[in-house]
Amino acid sequence: MTKKLHLVSENDSPVQTTEQHNTDVSQVEKEHNSEPWVVKVSDISKAFSIYTSDRARVLEFLGNRQHHSKHWALQDCNFEIKRGECFGIMGANGAGKSTMLKLIAGITKPTKGEILIRGNMSTLLDLGVGFHPQFSGRENIKMNCSILGVTQNSIEELTPQIIAFSELGNFIDYPVRTYSAGMCLRLGFSIASHVPSEILLIDEVLTVGDQYFQRKCVQKIASFLEEKRTIILVSHDLHSLRSLCDRVLWLENGNIKEIGPAQDIVDAYIGNTRKGTQNFQHAPPLKGKIKQVNTSTEFHHTQYSCTSNDPKLKQAMLNASFVKYPEKHFEEERTTPFDTVDGDRPVIQGSGEVRIFSVQILDKEGHTRDSFETGEDIVVSVSFRTTEPIQNPIFGVAMFRDDNLYIHGPNTKFDRVLEGLYHGVYTFFIRWKEIPLLSGNYVLSIAVFDEHHIRPHIWHNQLYSFSIRSPIEDHGLLLLEHEWGMITHLEEKRDPIQLHPKGEDDS
Repeated sequence: MTKKLHLVSENDSPVQTTEQHNTDVSQVEKEHNSEPWVVKVSDISKAFSIYTSDRARVLEFLGNRQHHSKHWALQDCNFEIKRGECFGIMGANGAGKSTMLKLIAGITKPTKGEILIRGNMSTLLDLGVGFHPQFSGRENIKMNCSILGVTQNSIEELTPQIIAFSELGNFIDYPVRTYSAGMCLRLGFSIASHVPSEILLIDEVLTVGDQYFQRKCVQKIASFLEEKRTIILVSHDLHSLRSLCDRVLWLENGNIKEIGPAQDIVDAYIGNTRKGTQNFQHAPPLKGKIKQVNTSTEFHHTQYSCTSNDPKLKQAMLNASFVKYPEKHFEEERTTPFDTVDGDRPVIQGSGEVRIFSVQILDKEGHTRDSFETGEDIVVSVSFRTTEPIQNPIFGVAMFRDDNLYIHGPNTKFDRVLEGLYHGVYTFFIRWKEIPLLSGNYVLSIAVFDEHHIRPHIWHNQLYSFSIRSPIEDHGLLLLEHEWGMITHLEEKRDPIQLHPKGEDDS
């Protein structure tokens, strides 16, 4: 059976046209009878109305003109999900991943477009959602199974299997309000995975439990795929997407960036993250009307400070890190955490008070470079904005060889510099003078931590690369200043040994 969901207008009310109301779903089913899809998303867009206050909402309700702005979480998305495949959805925070999953699940309605579903589904979208906190785990199993349409006889049969999979032990008869987030995950996934369904929707939750239970979840998903059931998975764990999914949809700012084989899309996403913020000064100017966050706020512009009194460095950094419209970057934005990982390896993480919009690797003249020679200066420039004031943040840049050998990790706390209150648009930079590295490939991590050096506001882990090419043939990691000598204690008489500087011949 094909289920047709949501053909609605921009104000989320049904479109009042005879032709659309008379759409024959059975005809649609016949049309696509031979196609292997189970979910078909056609021209889906979703807008949210944003009100500045409850008063504005009331005034608009009373007819006093429009008092809200529209935010388009998704725009003009089209794709199909095939029967029996594991389909991943990925992207940065705010890209529209969870919104897309809720639209497919029928939890919310699209502003425009339609979704066709073939088959029944179970969902695991938010931990604890649908659980009654005063009921025990056992009672919540029965309640949730009933809501999902499982018959009483089947509930009695499934309950022992669900309890065994969750491994909650005696806690199964305790109120759910006493459960930790990990225990809620165990119960939620156990219910969703044991309810008979052809489609399973999972949002972000696989990274919450302990590693043992994560492996159980992965094994369960693998068994679903062997049974030709369809999985739709939203996750920031790039390793899970790469290893579990057949295809991945990459969302960016509510639009489909790419869709294709999981390995290719995940690799493209990581590559885009590595290089996407570089060469900012060469990007086209930002367009659109510039809006101040608060017109009564007084702003300071273009102040420079550095631990080195070097006029050439100052001029090079002001030119290389020029931001044409800093006010545009400082438009109001919510503080949203980052948590993108690749298996056990973090990619981008942080509590979200800092947003990095440009990272550049420069020479001492301020020119963007990805290759240097031993003995040259290397400058790393990081442009960022804050979403709220932060006191005494710790700025750090860490350098690694590409085999993960940690070379140097200075930060402003160790060096006791750049303290203060930050709220605005800034560029911090570090210069390594006459770097002594020998030939090799190297990567950089960028981080801004809180003043206690406990949690990162933002951390880009080994995302920026450069190489060193050296005319020197010495082996190893560093060029260290050195001298040679020889002391002769006993020898046959002959011409004395001559020590020549390297490269000088004997003639």
